[in-house]
Amino acid sequence: MAVCRIVVLGCGNVFAGDDAVGIEVVREVAKEPWPDGVTIYEAGAPGLGMLDLMLGNDKAVIVDAVLAAGMPPGQVIRWREEEVPRKETPPLSVHDIGVRDALEFGRKAMPEDLPDEVVVIGITVANVEPWHMGLDPAVSGAVPRAAEAVRREIRRWLEGADRCTKSV
Repeated sequence: MAVCRIVVLGCGNVFAGDDAVGIEVVREVAKEPWPDGVTIYEAGAPGLGMLDLMLGNDKAVIVDAVLAAGMPPGQVIRWREEEVPRKETPPLSVHDIGVRDALEFGRKAMPEDLPDEVVVIGITVANVEPWHMGLDPAVSGAVPRAAEAVRREIRRWLEGADRCTKSV
């Protein structure tokens, strides 16, 4: 029987207000018993380091806060890898690189080692001030919806385990 290797990365900083929403979502998802092959990480603010966490997996879900002008906080957005918007400001360090740029770098540097499918679940946020803990009520209210979006991706992939390319 094929084992689909799925990694879920909750990105964010718990000391920066709503930026912690990715961590909160994966904490919810991790409460469920998942079969072998499903790994869930509280990834922090990994930058290029997210690539290391994805190596050797068939599928990946990245959960992160999204600053979206004009959108109210607490909206849950699903993007396929190629739909992820680019970060508008240049990175200050390798930890500041956006998801899209990190994935593009990984696809060029080690295409055979990264998951064949990556989905990003984003949650629009209101406040990402440093040294502020706690989520805005609208963002906190989105955590169950975002967690369910992550669960749907995991279940979709588990049901199609024969399509997993790196399984042994």
